Amino acid sequence: MRHALILILTLGACSQDAAYPALLPTDQVLAPPALPAHAAPATTSAAPVETATAARAAALQARAEALRGPVVEDALVTRAGATPTE
Repeated sequence: MRHALILILTLGACSQDAAYPALLPTDQVLAPPALPAHAAPATTSAAPVETATAARAAALQARAEALRGPVVEDALVTRAGATPTE
């Protein structure tokens, strides 16, 4: 039964009218990828990338610090009959 399902799916994927996919030359397939224009500075020096990464990390750390604090306000904890903690 399992083999019949695989055969049906395989035959369903084949089409009489479909064009055969274009084949690429091996040198084109194995060539290193072309970098987009915005990645050009990273190919010559790592400094801009490291600077941008450090700035992003600092911004994320500042955001995390700003979010640090109690999840439930002390007034709600007191109203619930519990003792507020730091």
